[in-house]
Amino acid sequence: MAERTIYIVSKDDVTVVRDGSSPPISSDIIDHAQNGDAFSWQNPHDLKLTFSNELTALTFDDADGVLSDDPFFRSTVTDQQLTQQVEIDGITYTPNEETVRWKDPAPVNVENEYEVTLYDDAGNEYRMVGVSITEGYSTTVVGVTFDGPFPPPGTTLHYIQGVSTYNGFGQTLAIPPDPVCFLAGTLIETPDGPRAIETLKAGMQVVTLKNAAQDLRWIGRNTVCGLGRLAPVCIKAGALDNRRDLYVSPNHRILIRSSLAELNFGQGEVLVPAKALVNGMSILRAPMRRADYLHLMLDTHDLVFSEGIASESLFTGHVAMSTLGADALAELNEIFPDRRHISQTASHMGLTLRETQYLMHQARPDAVNTVRLGAG
Repeated sequence: MAERTIYIVSKDDVTVVRDGSSPPISSDIIDHAQNGDAFSWQNPHDLKLTFSNELTALTFDDADGVLSDDPFFRSTVTDQQLTQQVEIDGITYTPNEETVRWKDPAPVNVENEYEVTLYDDAGNEYRMVGVSITEGYSTTVVGVTFDGPFPPPGTTLHYIQGVSTYNGFGQTLAIPPDPVCFLAGTLIETPDGPRAIETLKAGMQVVTLKNAAQDLRWIGRNTVCGLGRLAPVCIKAGALDNRRDLYVSPNHRILIRSSLAELNFGQGEVLVPAKALVNGMSILRAPMRRADYLHLMLDTHDLVFSEGIASESLFTGHVAMSTLGADALAELNEIFPDRRHISQTASHMGLTLRETQYLMHQARPDAVNTVRLGAG
């Protein structure tokens, strides 16, 4: 499983009023909608909804890249178990390892409870998703997210009787994964020595772990707000045998070698997300207003050497491609009209955040090593 994060507006930060009136509707329409189209049957009027700019992160294990309704098989939770504690509207939800719903403590999972179509003043359609947390057999809609971009700040969305649609069974939401990339300024090893990543161009060669030198097929670049979930992880010089400080996106994966990894996961070399290594001292978050991230794509998924240690190139699996912006995807489609030619197989087994934290907790400091340039 992979660990995914979605962002919601908590239900206390959603205001619902009847169109043409100002007092907020007193009923908890966001939560009640899990029992049917509460937007319609509780309040048979057109409605206006506004949303706070405050977002809350929900992080959970995911097997298939989508947030679905009822991830259960009989009394067992099969997907979307919460992995990080979160407080929403004054209530704290704490993850645990249990999967059987009737046990105590009960498993805690995230669900796509319903979807409803809303419209802005210009008639643009938004698909709002009610997101719930289920503890055992108790389900509460804790907030909403959107399939696609959130409405711009200050936008009012409308529920229109007879036009807006509601669905509360079997709906799914594709989960956008975070980008996996290096911060500008990172030194990447080439046959001619280390070069700053932003100076590399398609057609140049980089040194890789498995395939000696490989040609760069494509380089992408995204400038994002480097605060919150996209804040880079800084691996201080020497923390993982790296030559200088290495800055990567939180989900960028580093290759580590460990006998404990082989014992627990059947592989002695595994890819681990940088955010799972954060210790607040030698490896820490480095928030910045603007993060200039770059991707490197090779013909074959492999590990490049960044500041001397092995970390992954862009993996072009279906889910990974959804991390790229529209301009990047358009460029890729122009370079590779038949996208089947860039389908890749991951070079190494990847661990989730929870698996990595378990491994690091079990290991002595000298029992986990990075794979570095020149090391066997």
